[in-house]
Amino acid sequence: MRSLHVQYGAALSAAPVFCLIYLLIFKEEPADIFWLFFDVKSLFFLVFFYPIVEELVFRGIIQEYLHEKTKQLSSFFSFSIANLITSVFFVLIHFIHHTPYFALLTFVPSLLFGYFKDKYKHISFSIFLHMFYNLCYFSLIV
Repeated sequence: MRSLHVQYGAALSAAPVFCLIYLLIFKEEPADIFWLFFDVKSLFFLVFFYPIVEELVFRGIIQEYLHEKTKQLSSFFSFSIANLITSVFFVLIHFIHHTPYFALLTFVPSLLFGYFKDKYKHISFSIFLHMFYNLCYFSLIV
């Protein structure tokens, strides 16, 4: 269990790194880091509501359903087949409101969200991780 906590800590630490790499590759200067904290409505929806809804749908419904259908298949580098398929769906939905590059980059965090859903057998860890990733993204990039 300790190893899993260390992995979760590493996944949390990766969020700002992920955002900074995105900034270096795709953007010249970072956003105003505090804008989100002065816009309570955006803070609520972007950092709390959307991650909860997305995790309930993607990890709670889709990944659970796919896990039941694919549990006899072996994992791919510690990622379940259900997680891999769910992460593809997650990327596809992000094409709606994001650039193609960013939508494709959501595959990696999605794999992490699904990995912790599989390992902890509970969705709350995925939700919190998703909230933190959104907080980093919307405060550093947008």
